[in-house]
Amino acid sequence: MPAHEHTGGSETQRGTLVARAFLRQGVLTFFLCTGERTLAVGGARDSDGAGLGYLTAPSASPGHILRPSSLFLQPGNVRKRSFEGSFDLHWANVWCYDREHYLFDGEWIRADTRIQYGLTDSLSAGLVLPVMGRTGGFADSMIEGFHKTFDMDNANREQFPRDRSRVSVTREDGTARNVVAGDSWGVGDVAFFAILKRPDLWVAPSVMIQCSLPTGDEDELEGLGSPSISVSTVGNRRIGKSPVHAFAGVGVSYCPEDGPAGIELNPVIYSGLFGLECHLAPRWSLVTQMLSSSPPAEDFGEFSDSCHELSVGCKWRTGDAAVLELTFVENVLTFDNSSDIAMHFSIGRRL
Repeated sequence: MPAHEHTGGSETQRGTLVARAFLRQGVLTFFLCTGERTLAVGGARDSDGAGLGYLTAPSASPGHILRPSSLFLQPGNVRKRSFEGSFDLHWANVWCYDREHYLFDGEWIRADTRIQYGLTDSLSAGLVLPVMGRTGGFADSMIEGFHKTFDMDNANREQFPRDRSRVSVTREDGTARNVVAGDSWGVGDVAFFAILKRPDLWVAPSVMIQCSLPTGDEDELEGLGSPSISVSTVGNRRIGKSPVHAFAGVGVSYCPEDGPAGIELNPVIYSGLFGLECHLAPRWSLVTQMLSSSPPAEDFGEFSDSCHELSVGCKWRTGDAAVLELTFVENVLTFDNSSDIAMHFSIGRRL
């Protein structure tokens, strides 16, 4: 099996291109929105801390499939003694190869159905039912073609079969041991959560706590094999009189279980979120954000490095009680411990 030879120039070039794209996107978002102040709507007119909010796309790093980072759930529009339902669909094409440690190859799908009940106007609680899928998918040839077009490193993709699902680790004698292979679908770890929101305060903070139960099949990477808990908080503030909102948040998650095949995972993962939201039209927002997470593993190749993922998406208020979200996620800074590309779709509605 050939070694994974890093091409520093290509990776540096790619990092520079993505960093410049993020900077251009942020600057464009700010100036476009400040030039359209009359389009600020809804909560943006009524409160400096209001808006449609950040994107809810989770980390697409394979390391966070083994050990999920904190989830930044939206508080939603749920009111006292009312229900809100939401559905999230997340897809990621994953290729991470290190000859001395691992191979992650495939496409991951996660579909979450969430029910939330308002205990008060500020405090709500709910349940998440996830369905996890792992498949060979369809996108490998398109991604390889994209990389070649822009002179990017394919990280030895072309030396392996396309559109297959496989996770393996390297033994001490240099041979590969399959952790999982082939397609798999099943129920993930069911979770319970509570969210406290205070949109009347200066940064409109929200605080979330979530506990998951080991209901998913750990052997198929559909569950953690142990209960986990995460806590996160996000603040949101309107910039001056413009329809641009800045937001930032931090989170921490804990799970005591090690990964499959004896992979030593860090029990605690720290996460940071920051970005900009801009109202482009009365019911539309454009959002650019960065999600960074601490290393998921102790000594496991690139998974012992932090993970950084750039998300660009839009949010659309389809009515007084519904919000639609579409997001594209790309790995930046560290390229060998996250998905090549991911997409996220979400819709929530007050019931």
